[in-house]
Amino acid sequence: MGTILRTNHLTKKYGNNSVVKDLSLTVHEGDIYGFIGKNGAGKTTLIRMIAGLAKPTEGNLLLFGGQNLTAARANIGTVIENPALYPNMTARNNMMVQVKLKGESPEQIDRLLELVGLADTGKKKAKNFSLGMRQRLAIAVALIGSPKFLILDEPTNGLDPQGIREIRELIVRLNKEEKITVLISSHILSELSKFATRYGIIHNGQLVEEFTKQELLERQGETPTEHDNDLEDYFLQKIAGI
Repeated sequence: MGTILRTNHLTKKYGNNSVVKDLSLTVHEGDIYGFIGKNGAGKTTLIRMIAGLAKPTEGNLLLFGGQNLTAARANIGTVIENPALYPNMTARNNMMVQVKLKGESPEQIDRLLELVGLADTGKKKAKNFSLGMRQRLAIAVALIGSPKFLILDEPTNGLDPQGIREIRELIVRLNKEEKITVLISSHILSELSKFATRYGIIHNGQLVEEFTKQELLERQGETPTEHDNDLEDYFLQKIAGI
């Protein structure tokens, strides 16, 4: 199994404030990597460095095993913070604009809208979409050009239970059927525990620990088929030590 992402001692400072501190993590090919941390822990800052939207103060990163980050980022799809959509356009017209901006073929639009469950939205404008629909459209935009690595920053934030389930099912489908490696950030460990395969915990800009789903379950004395309603307490008390 190859390595999709490796960060080596990444640090990002704004003035004297270190938002990300000496952070090293690894995302393997085929992972659904759950990047867990409270709001303000440094998740978005790290994602912005991976995507090339922020420059590390110290350290470096490798994408797909190499240092040619400009070429590698052509194989990455990202949804960071608020989705950049045209509110007065339909889902299809939003996609049409984006394929033209990216120099990609419009032939992929119908397939991507079908993939994210928005093929039947017709003339409905994006401003009238539910938050979950807008998130799925943003993911469709991120999938233009068939990226091998998808980065999602808090994609379920603010969604109702149905919207969360739809995003979760979409991510699993993209990972299993489309063979896309996924890095997804969240402050809710219990939600990501339902489908992530590996985890990294960030606290105050530092990576506390990385572990697999099986290791998480074993630490709690559970079997993979059992459910846990106290993952947040586990995270706070036993992993982060706070």
